[in-house]
Amino acid sequence: MTKVSGDIWEVMSTSRTIRRFTDEPVDDTTLARCLEAARWAPSGANAQGWRFVVLRSPEQRAVVAKAAAHALEVIEPVYGMSRPADDDNSRRARTYRATYDLHDRAGEFTSVLFAQKHFPAASELLLGGSIFPAMQNFLLAARAQGLGACATSWASYGGEQLLRDAIGVPEDWMIAGHVVVGWPKGKHGPVRRRPLAEAVNLDYWDEPAGELIG
Repeated sequence: MTKVSGDIWEVMSTSRTIRRFTDEPVDDTTLARCLEAARWAPSGANAQGWRFVVLRSPEQRAVVAKAAAHALEVIEPVYGMSRPADDDNSRRARTYRATYDLHDRAGEFTSVLFAQKHFPAASELLLGGSIFPAMQNFLLAARAQGLGACATSWASYGGEQLLRDAIGVPEDWMIAGHVVVGWPKGKHGPVRRRPLAEAVNLDYWDEPAGELIG
């Protein structure tokens, strides 16, 4: 099992997307802690217009599997993806293999749908600021407890309506995201990111941050 960590810096720097999971179910206590962490997130005007729907019954997992299949049909041509040959051990092949494994087993896992109440006075981008921190808190809490998690696109594309209908999501609620969670095969982190200097500027758009970031 992946190392449990109470060090927030270690948690953030090792929270890689996990796409391969064991068959061990996530217990209620561990999952509830992730959901509690999501509830602690900031929300505009503290409105807390969010809903976290846990999908784990056989019926709902079957719907998730259908949504995953729809998503795969979309992302394969977008990313030029295809199932790698058995003897291809390149980094890209390993990533693709894990992605296909996740989609093939989509109906086996517990997942959480994150929804946000649509307030007409606010743009969808602004409302995202009230639900995406909750998703991030969930992901960090999962990592801290040794769980693996993957934010998917399965609630988008052709899968959104499938999930809306199966769950009964009201029309005035936006589906913000969908996260698969489970006990990981393998280990977390460290994350791979571009150098900080490529993302930070000082005072002006093209001004290097210099000594600020060392």
